[in-house]
Amino acid sequence: MNRRAIWWTWIPFLVVVASGCTLTDLSRYAPAPVVTVTPTEAPTLAPSPTPGVQQAVDHGEKRQAVVCTGYAEGALNVRACPGVGCWAFFPLYEGQAVTLNGQEAYTEDGATWTHIIQPVNGWVNAKYLCEAQP
Repeated sequence: MNRRAIWWTWIPFLVVVASGCTLTDLSRYAPAPVVTVTPTEAPTLAPSPTPGVQQAVDHGEKRQAVVCTGYAEGALNVRACPGVGCWAFFPLYEGQAVTLNGQEAYTEDGATWTHIIQPVNGWVNAKYLCEAQP
């Protein structure tokens, strides 16, 4: 080790000694004591309603539908919950088949949202779906 490296290792020590600090003064920088937490029963969370959803209905029947946005290049967003304020995570394209599980939700803006289970699980605006032709 060269002299310069040795000098830099002693500077912090010299600063502490020059300031008159003792080892007992450094005890305030000691690590905090370890606290042991005893696990208790986990709280159960009630499902929170989706903001803006006035009513939800479960028709209980699975049926097929087709995306019909009216735009050849258009896409219908699948959302995490009913409403335009919810996260859109998957696009559906014109003519793509989907499976509905029978749940519908009505939002404050008057839109009807339908829950789909195929090709992904999520919510779409029902006005962009058409009944599938057998």
